[in-house]
Amino acid sequence: MFPALAPLRPPPGIDLRCCDVREIVALRGLGATLVHADPPWVYAREAGAANPETYGIYGGMAETDIVAVLALSVHLAAPGARLLTWTTWPKLGEWWAAGLAGPGWEYVSGGAWMKAHHVGVGYHWRGHTEPALLFTRPGTSGRAREMLGNGHYSRPEEHSRKPLEFLRAMVRAWTDPGDLVVDLWAGLAPMAAACKIEGRRYLGAEIDPHRHGLALSLLRSA
Repeated sequence: MFPALAPLRPPPGIDLRCCDVREIVALRGLGATLVHADPPWVYAREAGAANPETYGIYGGMAETDIVAVLALSVHLAAPGARLLTWTTWPKLGEWWAAGLAGPGWEYVSGGAWMKAHHVGVGYHWRGHTEPALLFTRPGTSGRAREMLGNGHYSRPEEHSRKPLEFLRAMVRAWTDPGDLVVDLWAGLAPMAAACKIEGRRYLGAEIDPHRHGLALSLLRSA
């Protein structure tokens, strides 16, 4: 019999938890300088001739629930902190109507990830770009007015994993070494890899055990 393998553990300073995101936003007072959010949007096909019924394509959280989590995340943030959220063009209007990031965050600017070769992942009609919106706490002075040149061009990876170089640039621009970054919906945790490389502390949540395990494996090679 071979001995059981020890469970994968994140690197020092990286706390990637397999839990519901609501457990993270309930902590409060962490003093994060950057909150990163790649929400699990709910998508459904529209009814039509080929598809007489509307049906879900994959599950997630409703816009109002996402807004509720983002609104609570302001209590994790230090003065002057930023919130970066990802969305898609089809969901932007619904999210805007639901309240975006709630009254605790103030919208600053937007940018986009331009997917090379017009290939998209993570949505059934495969969009060419994925927008990102930047927020700060109200009344913060010296707010950023653009999204790192307003865009990043790169190939997509599985599960719409965000470009590592783009995330590293955000971390360098908006945080200092040793600062805390909170990742609300970690997925395969590219933000954790960015924090590991750039020397920032990280706290993230991924509710799916399979993706959580994949994320820990990817972190070992970051």
